[in-house]
Amino acid sequence: MKASVTSKKMAIVVGLLIGGFSFYWYFDPFPWLGATMGVLFGSFAFFALSTRRIERLRRTIFISFFILAMAALLAIILDMGFSNYMAWVDLYQPEYYLPGQAVGVSNLPAIRLAPQTILGAATYQPGLGWEARMPSSFGELLITLAPYLLTVLVFGRAFCGWVCPYGGLPEASVTGRKERWKMRMFTTQVTTESGFRYAGLKQWVIDSKYGLLLAVILLSIFFAFPLVSVFVPALWLKHMIFLERDIFWLIIAILVTFSIFLPFMTKRRWWCIICPAGAVTSLFNKISLFRIKIDQKKCVKCMDCVQECRMYAMTPEHVEHGECTSINCVRCGRCIEVCSEDAVDLYWLGNSKKMRPWLISLAIFTVSVWGLWFIVALTDILFV
Repeated sequence: MKASVTSKKMAIVVGLLIGGFSFYWYFDPFPWLGATMGVLFGSFAFFALSTRRIERLRRTIFISFFILAMAALLAIILDMGFSNYMAWVDLYQPEYYLPGQAVGVSNLPAIRLAPQTILGAATYQPGLGWEARMPSSFGELLITLAPYLLTVLVFGRAFCGWVCPYGGLPEASVTGRKERWKMRMFTTQVTTESGFRYAGLKQWVIDSKYGLLLAVILLSIFFAFPLVSVFVPALWLKHMIFLERDIFWLIIAILVTFSIFLPFMTKRRWWCIICPAGAVTSLFNKISLFRIKIDQKKCVKCMDCVQECRMYAMTPEHVEHGECTSINCVRCGRCIEVCSEDAVDLYWLGNSKKMRPWLISLAIFTVSVWGLWFIVALTDILFV
């Protein structure tokens, strides 16, 4: 596998651009944090673009994002004390604010505060939290939602392979190479004309994510569980505490099974396969900027890319047709890395322009943007 860019100068330039932005993005309220993040994200961009092993760096930043999000939440709970934390969460409204307030303060590290920060409508007050202004018009509300829509439009399900702050748990659970379970009840065993045998997902398993999405929507209606709370782990306790105990433990069991146990046993990211948020991003997969394609002139049909795919996304049919069209493809780049012939790569929409450097750069930039609220909140508690 070749490096994403052949020019070290280009990798340096991109690293400096991303590092410079991260310095600006984290400078306020902690200048030293801006310098630290600038060096960190700039270095990640440089090495990810210039190395031949993008999978290792991608996994590092992906898993680190999850650890960061959970560490920030735990630090806040410990800092406030659990009883005070639950009292505060009980008052917290899904619109970000306490009743009657035009400006609210949140000490929860929440990705959903991102658009307001981008618009200059939210600032961090050390020792207090995020001070955010409520959108004053429908137009401002639409503008507030624009960063979400833009992220999904650009990445499609690549969001699930590079940026999602929760996908790092099943990613980390896929350790080692030994596949202990074949999951035959969820897969169909196929043998190609050439004699290659592989397991593909049954259609009902592929579609199960849409059923879970519908279930989340119905829960939000019948249990007054705002959908936005799905993206704020700190609010899960607020709503789960009102669920029946059996339902609560059922939800925990499902998360542990599909995020930790099954990924470890099967070397597949099962939670990402059935994730309701993934159902939303998959709807944009066909119009996102990036495509996994196979150069038929180079491909020797070894099927290594099929065997190594952790989402059951790549199939022999895709190899034969020269493009992975599965809605489960998260553009993680594993198939690119394992190809000994450099036949697999990321391309721009329907043409032959390679886009791997763009995906890597945009993904690291986006993690830098969306990670702000976790990193600043954790820094405030630990170092200020």
